[in-house]
Amino acid sequence: MEAEKVLSQKAEMLDRLREGRDVDGEAAVCAALSDEELLDLLRETAGRLGHSPAQGEVHWLLRDCLRSRFKNWPGALRAAGLSRSAGRGGVPVEQMAREEEEYRRLLAQVRETAGRLGRMPHPSELPEVCGKLKKRCRSWGEVLSAAGAEEAVAGSLRKAEDLGEEDRERLEQLRAIALTLNRAPMRGEVETMLREPLLRRFGSWRSVLYQIDLEPVRRIAPFVNAPLQREEGRARAAHRGDLYDCHYRLLRLTPETAADLEMVRELAEQLGRPPRRQEVSPEIRRRLQEACGSWSNALFQLDLREEKTQNGNTARTDCAYPYAENERKGEE
Repeated sequence: MEAEKVLSQKAEMLDRLREGRDVDGEAAVCAALSDEELLDLLRETAGRLGHSPAQGEVHWLLRDCLRSRFKNWPGALRAAGLSRSAGRGGVPVEQMAREEEEYRRLLAQVRETAGRLGRMPHPSELPEVCGKLKKRCRSWGEVLSAAGAEEAVAGSLRKAEDLGEEDRERLEQLRAIALTLNRAPMRGEVETMLREPLLRRFGSWRSVLYQIDLEPVRRIAPFVNAPLQREEGRARAAHRGDLYDCHYRLLRLTPETAADLEMVRELAEQLGRPPRRQEVSPEIRRRLQEACGSWSNALFQLDLREEKTQNGNTARTDCAYPYAENERKGEE
């Protein structure tokens, strides 16, 4: 009965906001409504008006909630998939719908390409798509995230069934390197004479590692600064080969590290979220950072991600997509 009462109160609250009536308890209203419920109200308003609403065209409380939740009005419009050209002179809803359909089609093309290649495509491989998306997305990393390219790549991986003796020997050599490092090796850490035959045989570094049940080292925020279209004459940025700002699985845990991670897991269950650094004893945090390379990677061992702060500073783990090194076949 209590749950039904809460749902009834929320439904009445939403109706009042739709109809422009007064709503008591501003803070309580904002806290009660999810991001998607707020964005749905904004989309409904846009549909009724026939254009992206200006701030003065929505209920004052809805406006304040949206600005608080999404930092500013253009941010709220962007999150709702609406044009930031708002007001009566803004983009008509019909045009926005066409643009949204085109956007989804382009993302589907990126996703299909990722699945077909078995790796993350580079912007240079989809120049037409990049040209059309540059007004909508700020970086290639944002495109890959929106397209679900990581899921497409993961779904394309297959174990080879016709391994020859040389293939098996090379994979065993690679496994030995991984055991020495206590993680999957990055491409640049493997000698050319071993690496190149494996790449020719399996197509991408991720596929190579998949043959021996390893996950690749991944940038926490891949392609975050990669433009959709590089300026003419400007060289492509070099791909880093270090572990800075990366996630990777440890293959073996010492008893001390395993115990420390279990304490963090229990704390996360108590809190209902990943613990923040300051919520863990300095001694445990120090040991985990030394064992795992970073606090973020310690949480990664537990399939946990650092939460965003209000200013978004810890949003590095929004998506753990591709890899510390470019997977393009034959490219260093």
